[in-house]
Amino acid sequence: MASAGHLVSLTGVAMLLAIGTSSAQDTSEPVRGLVRAIDEALISTELNARILQITRREGESFAKGDVLLRFDCGKYESELDAARAEEKFNLLALDNSIALDKRKAIGRLDVQQNRARYEKAKAEAATLAVQVAECTIAAPFDGRIAEMRAKTYEMSKPGEPLMRLVNTNRLEIELIVPSVWLRWLEPRLKFRVVVDETETVHDATVERVAATVDSVSQTVKIIGIFADNSADILPGMSLSAEIKQPPSR
Repeated sequence: MASAGHLVSLTGVAMLLAIGTSSAQDTSEPVRGLVRAIDEALISTELNARILQITRREGESFAKGDVLLRFDCGKYESELDAARAEEKFNLLALDNSIALDKRKAIGRLDVQQNRARYEKAKAEAATLAVQVAECTIAAPFDGRIAEMRAKTYEMSKPGEPLMRLVNTNRLEIELIVPSVWLRWLEPRLKFRVVVDETETVHDATVERVAATVDSVSQTVKIIGIFADNSADILPGMSLSAEIKQPPSR
C-alpha cells in the first residue's frame, strides 16, 4: 500500500506534467512578428570614381537590369584600352616566336617568355574589364530604393554602401514561437496575422521552420508567407499572428 508521502509525490508530478502539457498546447496568445523582404541588398562598389548619374530616388521602383547608378570611368576605360593594346602586342610576339621556333630560328625559352608576357597582359586586361563593367550598377531584382546614401558628383569609396534595395512584392513573415510547438508545427500550416500599421487581416502559411532551437529562451524561429494580396504591406512592419494547433494533432 502506498504511503501518504508517496501519494503526495505522485500527485505533484502529475500536476507538473499537466501544467507542462497545458502550456505546450496553449496557442491562444498572439505571437509577435515582423515583415521582411525576401530580396534585399546593400549595394557598394570597389571603384574610387566620381558618381556621374543616379537614376532613382528613395522610394522609387525599378525593374531587374535597370541602371541605377553610373560612374565617371574615363580613367578606367583608358587603362583598359592600353591593357588590351598590350595584350594584342604580346599575342603577336608570341605567334611570331612560335613560328620562328618551328624553323629552329629561336630557342624554346624565348617562346615560353613571350607566352608568359602574353598571359600576364591578358590577365591585366581582364581585371580592368571587370572594373569598367562596374562603372554602371544595375538592379539585381525588381524592387524599390529603400535608402540612397550616394550623391551625384561625389567620389565613391571602395566598400562603402551606396544604396539599399528591397523587393516589396516578395515578402515573408518572421515569428518566434515556443519550441514545444514543434510537436505539431509544420510547413503549410495556415494561420492569420494582423498588421499593426495597416490594421489589416491577412491569411498566411508556414513556409519553413528554423534548423535550431534557442537553448536559453526555448524558442524557435518560423518563416511564413502571405497567402493573399499584401500590396499595402512594407518590409519592417510589425504584426500579431494567431497560430492554432490542428485538431487532428
